[in-house]
Amino acid sequence: MVLQNILLELEMAKAPVGKMLRKGTDFHVLGIGFKKHMILPEHKSSLPAKLVVIQGEVVYNSDAGPLILGLYDEHEIQVDQLHWIKANEDSMIIVVKGV
Repeated sequence: MVLQNILLELEMAKAPVGKMLRKGTDFHVLGIGFKKHMILPEHKSSLPAKLVVIQGEVVYNSDAGPLILGLYDEHEIQVDQLHWIKANEDSMIIVVKGV
C-alpha cells in the first residue's frame, strides 16, 4: 500500500512524495512519486544506489549531464555525486540504497 499512499498524497502535493518501502541495517528502498515537472532538488547519496523508473519518464541530472530515463530504465547513482531529478510526466521511481 506504500506506493498507493504516495499516489494519494501526490494529488495535493507541491513537491515529490517519497516513502520508505523497506529498511534494513545496510540498505533501504524508497518509492518517490512525481507530478509532471516536479523536481527533486540537488542532493547526494552516501550509499551506492540504483534508481528504477516504474512509471513515467524522469531526467536524472548530474555533473555528467542529463540522462532521460523511461519506464523500467535503471541507473546506478554514484556515491557522493550531486544530482537532481525532474519529471517529464507523472512518474514513480524506486531507489534502492545500500550494499
